[in-house]
Amino acid sequence: MLGDDAAMRCLRWVSPCRAAVVVALAVAPFAACGAFADAAPPTAARGSLLLVGGGLDDDARPVYERLLALAARAGHVRVVVMTAATGPQDEEATDKTEALRTWAPDVPVEVVRRETPTDATVAAIDRASALLFTGGDQERITARYRPNDADTPEWLAMRRLLDRGGVIAGCSAGCAMMGQRMLTGGRSAQALGIARAPAANGGAGQGAGAANSTGTAAAGHGAGAAATNVASVATVAEAAPLGPQRGPGMKFLPWGLTDSHFFERDRTGRLVAALAATGERFGLAVGEDAAVAIDLATGDVTGVTAAESLLVDAAWIAPTDAGFVGLLARLIGQGDTVSLRAPKPAAAPPPLPAAIARTVPIVEPGQNRQLAMWRVFRQAAVPGAGVHALQLDGWRVRAAADGDGGVAFAVEVVR
Repeated sequence: MLGDDAAMRCLRWVSPCRAAVVVALAVAPFAACGAFADAAPPTAARGSLLLVGGGLDDDARPVYERLLALAARAGHVRVVVMTAATGPQDEEATDKTEALRTWAPDVPVEVVRRETPTDATVAAIDRASALLFTGGDQERITARYRPNDADTPEWLAMRRLLDRGGVIAGCSAGCAMMGQRMLTGGRSAQALGIARAPAANGGAGQGAGAANSTGTAAAGHGAGAAATNVASVATVAEAAPLGPQRGPGMKFLPWGLTDSHFFERDRTGRLVAALAATGERFGLAVGEDAAVAIDLATGDVTGVTAAESLLVDAAWIAPTDAGFVGLLARLIGQGDTVSLRAPKPAAAPPPLPAAIARTVPIVEPGQNRQLAMWRVFRQAAVPGAGVHALQLDGWRVRAAADGDGGVAFAVEVVR
């Protein structure tokens, strides 16, 4: 059992059965909740998931150590690197294989590519105690292993791996594909119904990877990358459909949506819009250099890294003329545990005060710009700090401490 201190830090949130809610902002159409109602959560497995938000470097010791420790629960440790999401598969296969050998020289590592035949893929998965999905485009993963949202021999082998206590890990695209449903691309502005963000300011961190959800585009670090991406951001903004872009996921996580590169690419708006449109309660948002482990038997989520992730609770989400209110969130750092299987909060959070105590600045270039979204949640979580706001391209986040270690927040379209 958790000790008293740990229990106080452990969220008691779990998804309720609730009717579909049709979200209709004046600025954009949204699909009804339950748009993928045919995708019923599977029976919980005994295994684990390891979600890495992007930027998994070879020296990320806590991540690799946790991957190997979780794999050991299934017996003999054997890792299969799955490169289906990645464009240049050979390069990524070499990189991840060498990283694993650095931390565990004696552990067998095998690579399965998009082109690997079904029989060979199934055999490799059945030998494995861990899968590591590399980054790229998550739709490549579902197209290869769950085409048309249908079970395949490869997917059934992955379920067997979880049932015997193994671990499925995913970085970037591999993180984004974990749920019953997944985000497939787009920027927060378009997800919130803003037809085009001003080209002069791409929004903190939004320039990178705007074409899809996980970062097949350049990561966008630094002023040079931001300037390079301005034209492409404007083009994507014009072409992208309004509303959150989503589709069926790989169905490993039964309790919500997952997202990657979250703080760095200002994805709060699109995650909230997607939660409203699908009726999912939880959004598990993982930042770059960050990772969380999920115990599928208990629903517990544990922070693996010093870099933080965010659990968004939309149990009391409510649409307004300006956006969405009633949202709760909690940052997840190394050693923190939150629960995906506890009761819905008894009451909605009270309305945020209108007065803004501090507007978090967006500072260019580099990490200050990319992490402005993280700062607004971290600073707002301080009791008594008042309402903190982050203004982006046509939308903003307002957040304040919720009195229970987390924050209550709203996402608003600013006309």
